[in-house]
Amino acid sequence: MKKLTLLGFICLAVVLTALPFMACAEPAPPAPPAAPTVITPTPAVITPSPTPPVTPVTPTPVTPAPVTPVGPAAPVTPVPAPVVVPAPAGEPEYTVMDPRGAEPPREFQGLNPRLDTLDGKTVIVVNLHGGNEDAIRSVGPALQAAVPACNVISMEVSGKSALTAGELEEVLACDAVIFGHDY
Repeated sequence: MKKLTLLGFICLAVVLTALPFMACAEPAPPAPPAAPTVITPTPAVITPSPTPPVTPVTPTPVTPAPVTPVGPAAPVTPVPAPVVVPAPAGEPEYTVMDPRGAEPPREFQGLNPRLDTLDGKTVIVVNLHGGNEDAIRSVGPALQAAVPACNVISMEVSGKSALTAGELEEVLACDAVIFGHDY
């Protein structure tokens, strides 16, 4: 049985490999007989065309602009300057730019520091209804049971992809936020 299956796979592979080369159209009808043509050879005359002298072009050296790193782990990528190569007389001059472009430096913003304790802090648990409603609804009571001195607020956000201005103010007024979504 194994040999038969292996043979079947090999045949299938051969057919699929040859499939693009198989002709699917009907054969063309034969062409009508044409009158015989007589070809007489003629001598070829080759005349060299004058070529202008080639002058070597040396590119100007590229000195990348210094980029100061921002933040502890900011990547440093030098921005190369465009290279201008002088064209021979009578030829158009082109400037080739770097297709990557130049990104402006970004200011590093770290995360807020972790809270030392949740005692006396207000924690809001936001349920964004992403398919994990049961799990996120259990976080608030479990946190309240684990840290009885903290204040846990539960917020249900349904039917929209963003918080309203009032909901955002309520979230920003808290000391800690737990968002629940299906990401």
